[in-house]
Amino acid sequence: MKTILFARNLSRRFVSRSGPFWKPAVRTVDAVRDVSFDLGENETLGIVGESGCGKSTTGAMLVRLLEPTSGTIAYRGNDLAGLSGKDLSLVRKKIQMIFQDPYASLDPMMTLGEAVAEPWKIHGIHGRDVQRTESAKLLDSVGLSGDYVRRYPHELSGGQRQRVAIARSLALDPEILIADEPTSALDVSVKAQIINLLRDIREQRGLSMIFISHDLSVVRHVCDSILVMYLGRVMESGPAAAVFKRPAHPYTRALLDAVPIPDPSRCRPRGRIRGEASLKDAQAEACPFFPRCAHRGRGCDEAIPARVEVERGHFAACLYPESGEESRC
Repeated sequence: MKTILFARNLSRRFVSRSGPFWKPAVRTVDAVRDVSFDLGENETLGIVGESGCGKSTTGAMLVRLLEPTSGTIAYRGNDLAGLSGKDLSLVRKKIQMIFQDPYASLDPMMTLGEAVAEPWKIHGIHGRDVQRTESAKLLDSVGLSGDYVRRYPHELSGGQRQRVAIARSLALDPEILIADEPTSALDVSVKAQIINLLRDIREQRGLSMIFISHDLSVVRHVCDSILVMYLGRVMESGPAAAVFKRPAHPYTRALLDAVPIPDPSRCRPRGRIRGEASLKDAQAEACPFFPRCAHRGRGCDEAIPARVEVERGHFAACLYPESGEESRC
């Protein structure tokens, strides 16, 4: 599979200041640390983990909404870090983002037709009449009739708003879609419709997709490969089938054990994760999951574990990865 986008040792550090202005206390937080992955053509990569693990920050860096503190992002072999102006604008046409909150991502003062046409206006594509016609076509392609071009966001439900956001992300004919938890604000029935819509769009347009979510049942349904993050670091990665069937990292197993299923008799929990995630653990030069891990051993608190290949293409950043035993879920 040909790689269309890759990241190497991607990191983002935030600096905050508090206290009196003449002697502020400075604190640094490493939201993302040394994240690396490859995205192939027509592939969907899922980035999963708890809230605050760095998923959305990673997605924002990929479209340069946030600048990486260090690391490399390359699209079709071109390093994005050195791009600006027109060069960056050309790349942004090919990498588009769908945001989490459909209530905040649309301008309430714009009609839906204007919202969908906004990328064309920014990039100087099409005249006004063509924009109106093409907006209607895009809205129709996501399940909304052409009459919606004259409506405003407040007239729509959450699911309909997210369809508009998806239509807008397709306006520039991108090659990569980054979907940042696009279904988290929706109810279950609408969530299924949006997931199926994204799958259909990917197949029809031949897109690559990065699907960011904390919902493992959704990720299992739509993704080809998985990246499991915890406190800014990658704990496990590999083909979705392998990660779900034979999770090697204790954190991945704990996430899978927490997924609710209709028939509890089909899955016996292996144990809950103790304690809570801490920024102190994220800053330590050791395994960030060590304080909460039920399988920790000698050396886990002394160094950051290197990635170990537990099977072909399946990696875990763990000194004591589990292997061979299949997940009960």
